[in-house]
Amino acid sequence: MDVNISSQTVDLTRRLYDALAALDLAELDALLDPDFIGVLAVGMPFGVGGAHYGADAMRRNGWGAIGQHYVARAEPEQFAPLVDGRLLVTGRYVGRGRRGGGSLDAPFAHIITVTDGRVSGLEQYTDTARWVAAAPPASS
Repeated sequence: MDVNISSQTVDLTRRLYDALAALDLAELDALLDPDFIGVLAVGMPFGVGGAHYGADAMRRNGWGAIGQHYVARAEPEQFAPLVDGRLLVTGRYVGRGRRGGGSLDAPFAHIITVTDGRVSGLEQYTDTARWVAAAPPASS
């Protein structure tokens, strides 16, 4: 892999995490490919797990839905280029549930895809049980 390409990919990915933490919608618009595909871990609470097709769908039904139930952020720790040109990012989610529950501290692995200078994909792997414990569904 070309070192310059991986450095650009890491920089772009860091900007993505910063934009998500700051809720910077203009920066997310600039970073995300309109055909972005986000795949959140099966088992994520509140029905947010699975594939989200398009940047708008991911903002609204993926990250936005998470934000309705949690005050949380992803804290990336390591960035490792993969042989196929994608980037593996590992770190921790930290925060808390908005309506009861408790604190959130869950490890994650993200596989990031960059196409033509924009983030075009994110696959999430995380401990979904910790997400459920931090914000249990409301009882009827």
